[in-house]
Amino acid sequence: MALTAVMTAALTGACQKRADTQPSTNISHDEQISELQNRVDQLERLVSKNMPGSDDSGERVPPGPIKSITFRSGTADDRLRIYWENGKVSSLPCTLEQGTWACG
Repeated sequence: MALTAVMTAALTGACQKRADTQPSTNISHDEQISELQNRVDQLERLVSKNMPGSDDSGERVPPGPIKSITFRSGTADDRLRIYWENGKVSSLPCTLEQGTWACG
């Protein structure tokens, strides 16, 4: 009978969940997330510093509102023309690809 009680206690103890203890060398999840966020921030700064800026002052896209747009098709030079309020004109070549016009 004593042997049965000892065996039951041993089996019961083996089936119980044990508390997960992390060794002191591991860092917490919050600290890991914080480190990852810091690294992402560093990478974003590095990428934004090395990427060329967007410049809308070029010939193709003058700053300001659009006055009108025309599309010419069925000619030797299919084009989309943008007439800007400041008097400039942007002329974009267009091609028909799989039933869809692509201009630019």
